[in-house]
Amino acid sequence: MTQTPPYLTETPADGRDLLSDLLGGMHLSGVVLFRAEFQEPWSVVTPDGCNLAKVLPFHTEHIIPFHIVAAGGCWLRLKDQPPVWLAEGDAVLLPYGDSHGLCGREAAAVVEVGSLLPPPPWADILVVEHGGAGAKTSIICGFLQCDELLFHPLLRYLPRLLRVSPNEDSGDRWLGFTILHTAAEASRPSPGSRSMLPRLTELMFVEILRAHIHGLSADDAGLFAALKDPVAGAALKWLHAEPMKDWSVEDLAHRVGVSRSVLTEHFRRYLDQPPIRYLAKWRLQLAAHQMKTDHLPMKAIADQYGFESEAAFSRAFKRCFGLPPRDWSQRQPRV
Repeated sequence: MTQTPPYLTETPADGRDLLSDLLGGMHLSGVVLFRAEFQEPWSVVTPDGCNLAKVLPFHTEHIIPFHIVAAGGCWLRLKDQPPVWLAEGDAVLLPYGDSHGLCGREAAAVVEVGSLLPPPPWADILVVEHGGAGAKTSIICGFLQCDELLFHPLLRYLPRLLRVSPNEDSGDRWLGFTILHTAAEASRPSPGSRSMLPRLTELMFVEILRAHIHGLSADDAGLFAALKDPVAGAALKWLHAEPMKDWSVEDLAHRVGVSRSVLTEHFRRYLDQPPIRYLAKWRLQLAAHQMKTDHLPMKAIADQYGFESEAAFSRAFKRCFGLPPRDWSQRQPRV
């Protein structure tokens, strides 16, 4: 892609932090559930997020597993991807909750991780021991819970696996501290650990996203690459600052300081859709959260989010998410 010219871009007066807006819309909640002490030979498999949530004490099916290697090392295996070696200090996130395996260097029978856990609830962080009598690997296992994702653009464009090795880049100093602090609190709980660990895991998630954004090249696509683009990024800030404004492509292009064709080109380049379609889906995401938090009539929600009728809202919701809004709402836990 050719270098972007220095457009005279106008930005929202509130200095919009789009990443914070998107993270806030997910309503993340972090938890460290157990510390695994594995000894060679060993091998475990973790089911996908939806199935795992059924056997763990969660209030949502939408969970993002993470692992921190506190000591030792292991292989992580994902279907259709080469295995990844995780060394001491490494942290991994699986944004889509894919089923995955963890194992040592020596061959061993595979055991489902759920079979190693006692029935919940658990008062404290569990210590799970498994394997033989060989070399030890200690892994901190936790999860981030989040709202129904639907269209949510933040996770839609992430890779299946996010791995960070802070020691490889001195610029990740704070990320390295956060990972080490989380591992230390989970390995040696002290007064206040139960309150501190959720906040540390959420902070770690944000730091890993920042590291991912920082590492993107000019040839990458997706939301995070769009945030770095002066045209698409500025337009996204306007759309999120005023999602209920009756935007046209011309109005948005004028605010950003480019032509309509340039704006559309940048949106298609990074997000594979025109800006007004992105806005329509974001409004539906906001409406979905409204249905979980309030008991407003469906017509009131349709009016609030700019649909000409309840029927039009229902058609748009079903077309985007596969279910009419009433059916979807009935399946959701209330927050």
